[in-house]
Amino acid sequence: MAMNPARVMVAKSKALAAPSSATILLRSSWNVVSITTPAAVGGVNALLSQRRRASSSLLGHQLPLSGQRNNNNQQHQLLYNYQHKRYFARDTKRLKFKRGIPKNQGDHLDKYSFEDVGKKQQRVDKNILVIGSSGILGKTLVSHFGHNCDWNVIGADVLDPKQAADEKGLRDYIQLPKEGSMADLTGELYRGVSLHLQGGESNENKLDAIVCASGGWAGDVDVAEMMENHLAKANSSELEDIDMEEEYARESAEVCERMMRVNYYPIVAGSQVGRRFMKPGGLFCMIGASAALSPTPGMLGYGSAKSAAHHYLQSWGPTSFEENGTTAVGILPLMIDTPSNREMLGGDDADGGDDRYSKMVKPIHIANEIGEWVKQPHLRPHTGSLVKVIAKNRRDGSGGAAFHLVR
Repeated sequence: MAMNPARVMVAKSKALAAPSSATILLRSSWNVVSITTPAAVGGVNALLSQRRRASSSLLGHQLPLSGQRNNNNQQHQLLYNYQHKRYFARDTKRLKFKRGIPKNQGDHLDKYSFEDVGKKQQRVDKNILVIGSSGILGKTLVSHFGHNCDWNVIGADVLDPKQAADEKGLRDYIQLPKEGSMADLTGELYRGVSLHLQGGESNENKLDAIVCASGGWAGDVDVAEMMENHLAKANSSELEDIDMEEEYARESAEVCERMMRVNYYPIVAGSQVGRRFMKPGGLFCMIGASAALSPTPGMLGYGSAKSAAHHYLQSWGPTSFEENGTTAVGILPLMIDTPSNREMLGGDDADGGDDRYSKMVKPIHIANEIGEWVKQPHLRPHTGSLVKVIAKNRRDGSGGAAFHLVR
């Protein structure tokens, strides 16, 4: 430890009058007290002179002690920043190498894998509610939270409980109504959560996180397709009584209503349930859409519902944080890599020539990021924020995803 020369001189003068076996307190420039003897103090000046000569030969000058402290602080800060640097886009091969997995293993993972790679973590009791647990993204979240993280996962969806019972990592399940109002959906979800959490009276029986993964897509009504459907179902006499303009208006309204039911209603229902059953400092995360950040011609119902969900989360986020410390965040992918989305694009891109496939986000990358936010709250964005997720896929199937704050 480097000592302040002025204090060393004072200590040296005291050492001349003290017995060799006595102890003397020395205080350094960092206010750190050390215990020494007069014999040890005698060599302090020689040690300081030796260090000055060695430092001068290397640097050409001796930094003042204040400069040394600043230099040490800077080095410590650089080390801290390096240790806490986030890598959102992780290469599959590098991930296998870093976790010590042999090269010939890990081939069981495919693009729809519901499991992460690596050793199972030490169990920490957490309660997670996944709304929309029966879709591809929902199953991935349930498997990652319930199997890999070993958390207690409650799923909620419109699927029959017998079909949902086979989902890996699922502890409990709540069946939601397929039709009905937003109030009906909220009431059913509230009663189901209360039942599985035993009323949520104690903090242990409350939720650490709510993830709303439900959603769906539909484009605007096509007039030609609508007329073909009516021609196939009705005879010529019945067609004379049909007003095509009225039918088009009615079916367009039905699409908008259905998009609100699957993309907006669950957000409101989940947030209201969270007000009662969320632990202080919990996480509420919804899946939005980066396409809804701008106008969406050709899919008015879908864009309107997703935009409404974004607005709701941005408005409710600050309120939820003030009430209970809950952080509300929206994740906005361009398109999630699911079989239905690949079918909509027209195949599996076997030759790798379609750039749209490289922009599809793997469900496991979203699950990994949300899991990190649950485990490490200091990594979360601020409440009410929207985070855009961008795929970083390669032709060989490896890659990852990058998460960027947009609002």
